[in-house]
Amino acid sequence: EMKSHQRYFTLLDGSGKLLPKFIAVSNTPVKDEKLSVKGYERVLRARLSDGRFFFDEDRRTKLEERLPKLARVVWQGKLGSYAEKVERFRALALWLAEQSGKSALKDTVARAATLAKADLVTGMVGEFPELQGVMGREYALADGEPKEVAQAILEHYLPRNASDTLPTQDTGALVGLADRLDTLCGIFAIGKGPTGAADPFGLRRAAVGLIHLVVERNLRFNLSAALEQAVNALVAQGKIDLKARKIPLSAEVLEFIKGRVKGLWSEGQRTDVVDAVLAVGLDDLVAAQKRLQ
Repeated sequence: EMKSHQRYFTLLDGSGKLLPKFIAVSNTPVKDEKLSVKGYERVLRARLSDGRFFFDEDRRTKLEERLPKLARVVWQGKLGSYAEKVERFRALALWLAEQSGKSALKDTVARAATLAKADLVTGMVGEFPELQGVMGREYALADGEPKEVAQAILEHYLPRNASDTLPTQDTGALVGLADRLDTLCGIFAIGKGPTGAADPFGLRRAAVGLIHLVVERNLRFNLSAALEQAVNALVAQGKIDLKARKIPLSAEVLEFIKGRVKGLWSEGQRTDVVDAVLAVGLDDLVAAQKRLQ
């Protein structure tokens, strides 16, 4: 409320905890500072009351009870609802867990993936879309979900951009990977891939995030096989038809990811070295990174 609606600056103490103070900037001269401060406080008090209302109302319904509503929220017109997307990337996340030697996490991964998008149908995220994942974590903790599940709900969105932090645990990374793979394959399948500067679905950002997740979390699996899994899930739901395609969908997406890898690695290495590494293959990104080093 302070940041998005009022454009106030929040203040933290030495340990990083939020203080009951703020800084507001007036772009006109203030004759009576005390009166101005009271005005700022009065407006903020009302805004915070709104925020409390959304939070209290949301808490009346558990995240799990919200899942049926995802069937009525369209992710992408041709690719179906968020409920269908969750079904696809949950299965893919479990496959990734097994392939990368993280089978012990499968129960946590399944639960986190199931609840990953449930906060999209809360009042708070409806008011503040930038809080998706953040509110999912808070509501999951309030519902008594395990901390690992709650944290993964937040962290499956990470990294949101090039300067963002990475997940602190493998569960969130696996769910986030599966979500990104589903997005990449689905959007390329319907012919909506990036063109020039236009990238409405953020596929370049998704691919770069995928690369960082795999390498930094040291997740070893076959990337081509993972893309095939993502494609097969879309086909199984009847979302895409591969008959008219000249190039296999998984190969097209892999080539796109390869382009992002080349761009990233060329920033710190000679281009001929990067080309030599990529010529050997990209199915194991971690091994490719080691070859580059």
